[in-house]
Amino acid sequence: LIRGDMRLVELLLSCIVLGRAAVLRHPPVQQAPKNSPVLSYSKLRLRGGADEEPSDALLQATFACNRLYASVLAEAAAEVAMLRKAIVSGEDVSGFGAKADALLVDAADKFAAGSPAGDEEVTALYTIKGEELQAAIIASLEPAFVKTLSVHKEAALENFKKGIIGQLDTAASFSEAETYFVENAKASVPSKTNWSYKAERASLTSMMQVIQTQVAKTKTVADQAQQQVSTAMNFLQMQAQQMQQLQAQYMGGQGNKWNVGAAYRPPDTNINLSGSFQQGRTNVQISMVPDEGAALLGQNGFTNGVGPANLGLSFNVHI
Repeated sequence: LIRGDMRLVELLLSCIVLGRAAVLRHPPVQQAPKNSPVLSYSKLRLRGGADEEPSDALLQATFACNRLYASVLAEAAAEVAMLRKAIVSGEDVSGFGAKADALLVDAADKFAAGSPAGDEEVTALYTIKGEELQAAIIASLEPAFVKTLSVHKEAALENFKKGIIGQLDTAASFSEAETYFVENAKASVPSKTNWSYKAERASLTSMMQVIQTQVAKTKTVADQAQQQVSTAMNFLQMQAQQMQQLQAQYMGGQGNKWNVGAAYRPPDTNINLSGSFQQGRTNVQISMVPDEGAALLGQNGFTNGVGPANLGLSFNVHI
């Protein structure tokens, strides 16, 4: 029984040692301050690489720092999620960089407010964790930044398409669309990052150049069609002139310059006879119209017309 109790105690002690070593091992730190002996020594102790084990105070500070890190990161993640939702739903995405900077500053202020004013090792621990917090938030913002650039690119391309409608020169619309994208993309880059929008800008200019090429081809085809129509009209005019010349030759060298016209209306009738001779053609017109003096006869007067409805008739003969 005594041997069994001793074995159980040894197992418990082994578990405690292993658990403590697992907790004290800290993941590698990015962007750690350079030339800091205290910070380097603190990292070694937390990773279990130093000769001395960390004190209970440093161990408690590690747990508290991790809790603060998780709390601030969760709040920042919720704000990032709301920002992504606004971008996807089509809301205004201008000034994304300023919004991201404000989110990073707010998270840093919250983390700094929860950091205790302890010794150098505790301060170094919170400094490392604060840098990791900023890096994690920046990584979560990058997909939203890419989506923002896509929205600005689509808007610039749409402006370019609208600007070239009915325009022969597309250079001005090209420059305006590119300037629009560059200004909005530059305002979307957070100040604490080195993100670039060169790839999206190159993609935009490439698409606009393709559209420019298609517009130039369409304009060339339209010019060729217009030239063909103009050539056809000139040909028809030449044919008409030749026909007039042949007609003049057939009628005696030149067309008849005399134009004669006459009209006659028999008394007390509605019949009106008229005839004319113009350019070698004779036109005879016979018409039956109501009496022009019907308005002078008053309400008890009468008119002479055709039929009970007092209709007027006209008949033309071309010879």
